[in-house]
Amino acid sequence: MEGSRSETSAAEASEEIIYTSVKFSQTPPLRAKAAREKRAPCLWPAVVPSLAIGFGILSISLAIALIWKMSDSKPSCPERWVAYRGSCYFFSKEKKDWHSSQESCRAQGAHLLVISDTSEMDLFKTIQTGCFWIGLRSSTGSGWIWEDGSIFNGTRIVSNSPVQHCVVLMKEQFQASSCEFSAPWICEKPLR
Repeated sequence: MEGSRSETSAAEASEEIIYTSVKFSQTPPLRAKAAREKRAPCLWPAVVPSLAIGFGILSISLAIALIWKMSDSKPSCPERWVAYRGSCYFFSKEKKDWHSSQESCRAQGAHLLVISDTSEMDLFKTIQTGCFWIGLRSSTGSGWIWEDGSIFNGTRIVSNSPVQHCVVLMKEQFQASSCEFSAPWICEKPLR
């Protein structure tokens, strides 16, 4: 009997373990199913159209901003300035000496006119009728130098006095003058 008792205890223990194991393995799926039933229904189908509309509006807004920025980025000159081949030119109406004219241009982010090629010279021959200060003056020992530091190697400068160290553009020619002479001036700056 002792042998049968230990067999019975082993069998009971074995059944109990199986029962507990079976009972435990069935409980979690039932709880998971109940938890799923208690959750709110999925909102994703209702959110998708709202997101699509939001992204559409954002895309259109960005496109408009980009077009607006591109239209504003066209190079232009300030009011009362003339645009020509990548530069802006200002023709003053008032008269000042050469140094004051130079300062006036600098105050506007520009410099006195530097004529860099024959087509630019041709433009000023056709436009101006009076005399205007330009960014050309004599430098001791270096000859005539443009305001940008380049050496003048163009046509002759008309001069009739050794005290004439600044240049005006006058009726299609360069005329040396005393830097204290009052004249209108031409400013130049890059087109932006």
